[in-house]
Amino acid sequence: MLRSWHNSRATMPIWKKLDLALVTSTEPYELIPDLTQSPFNVGEVIEIEDFTSEQVSELNRRHGLSLNPSEEKQLMVLLGGHPFLVRRALYLVASGQVSSVDLFTNAIAQNGDYAENLRHNLSLLHNKQELIQGLREIINHNTCKDRLVFWRLRGAGLVRSSGKTVTTRCQLYADYFREILYD
Repeated sequence: MLRSWHNSRATMPIWKKLDLALVTSTEPYELIPDLTQSPFNVGEVIEIEDFTSEQVSELNRRHGLSLNPSEEKQLMVLLGGHPFLVRRALYLVASGQVSSVDLFTNAIAQNGDYAENLRHNLSLLHNKQELIQGLREIINHNTCKDRLVFWRLRGAGLVRSSGKTVTTRCQLYADYFREILYD
């Protein structure tokens, strides 16, 4: 339907009045296998960067300084500035739902504060042995020989690269997948 509306804009004057904005938080191929038949191959991709240490400090300040400077650094090590996870952590501590000690201690626990996000990411790997193997290679050797696998893992928000070095997006993911994928 969205593709049809978009295409109609090119040929029918009435449709030129319609503007579409479609926002996703993952790569399109995670949602629809045939990109030529979807609305995801038109438009502009806007990548949201992870928070810097300074931005995390500012968010912490806005949350009433829930974490001390040492805990802020620990949060950056654990989450690497991941916007959703950082915001969740600061909210949980500021609202008194969890102590900072418990937040860090139970980070990869099955009932921990990140459990839902971790289970969701694990579900992205379900029955995809090539992605599991690629993630193991990244965790063990900081490399991924298969570029398509790398791009799929990156698109899912699980890994990142800097030069030739490939790592999990954050330490939380490395710790969790090391435990889950090696049982």
